[in-house]
Amino acid sequence: MPLQRLYSSFKALCIKPLVDLIDAKRLVILAGLLTFSIQTTSANSETAPHRVISLAPHITEMLFSAGAGNKVVGVVAYSDYPKAALQIESVGSYHAINIEKIVQLNPDLIIAWKTGNRLKDIEKLHQLGFKVLYSEPNKLSDIPKEIRVFGQLLETQKTANPVANHLEHTLQSLRLTNQNKATVRAYYQIWNAPMMTINGQQFISQAMEVCGAQNIFADLPTLAAEVSIESILAKNPQVILLGGLQAVQQSWLQDWKKWITIQAVKNQQIYLLNSDTFQRSTARLIEGIEGLCQKIDQVRNLP
Repeated sequence: MPLQRLYSSFKALCIKPLVDLIDAKRLVILAGLLTFSIQTTSANSETAPHRVISLAPHITEMLFSAGAGNKVVGVVAYSDYPKAALQIESVGSYHAINIEKIVQLNPDLIIAWKTGNRLKDIEKLHQLGFKVLYSEPNKLSDIPKEIRVFGQLLETQKTANPVANHLEHTLQSLRLTNQNKATVRAYYQIWNAPMMTINGQQFISQAMEVCGAQNIFADLPTLAAEVSIESILAKNPQVILLGGLQAVQQSWLQDWKKWITIQAVKNQQIYLLNSDTFQRSTARLIEGIEGLCQKIDQVRNLP
C-alpha cells in the first residue's frame, strides 16, 4: 500500500476498527494523532450550551466522560462508546459531514476535530453562524485537561473535574511507579504488509514511555512509516506489541514465531493489545496504561 495512502488513512485514527479486512487495510489503527487546542469562533453565550454536536468519536467519548452526554444531539460515524452514544443522531462521518442534518438539529455548539474534519465543512458551518470549538489533544496529559474544559464550557464540572483529577493522578502514579525501572525495548506493529510502526509522538508510544519502555522507532521522522524486518532484527526488541484488529492479530502472531533470533520472540513476549482501548485519545486510553505496564513488567521479570 502506498505510504501516502496510509498516511491519509490516519485521519481515521479515532474511528472504531472495521471488521471487514479490506477496509481494515485502509484504516490503520493508531492512537489519535492530535494536538490539544480549544478555539472559539464566536462570542461566549451567557448560558451553557445544551445542544452539542460532536464531529469525532474521541470528542463524543470525552463529552460523556465530562458528564455532558445528555447534551449531545449529534455525532459522527463510529461514535460507539459509551453505548448510549449509539442512540444519538448521526450527522455523517468525520470526513463527510451532513450539513443539512446539522442545520436541522440546530446546535448551539459544535466541537470539531481540527486535523480530521474537512476544512470546507468547517468553513461552511462558520458561514451558517454556528459556534465551533476545536478539539486536538496531543499529549496524554491533554486528555484530562480537555475533559475539564468541556465540563467548564457545559457546566458539568461536578462530573468532569473528578474524572480529570483521577486521570491526572493515574498518570502521575504510573510515572512514579515505573520511572526507575529498567528500560525495555519495545516494538509496536500497526500493519504487517508492509511492516509499519509509529514514532514517539503517538499516544501508544507515550503510554509505552510511561511504563518505562522505549519505542525502538521513536525517532522516525513521520508519525508512522514502513520499516524493514532487517531494521527490527538490528534493534532486537524485548517486547512486541500488536495493534490492529483482533481478526488479524493471531495471524501476525504466527508470522513472528519464525524470527526466533528476536529477543521478544525467543522469550515469548509478544502481546495482543485491545486497539479499541488505545486507538482514541480518551479516558479509556489512560485507564488502559496500567495493563500495558503489567505486560512490560513481564519482560523485566524473566529469569
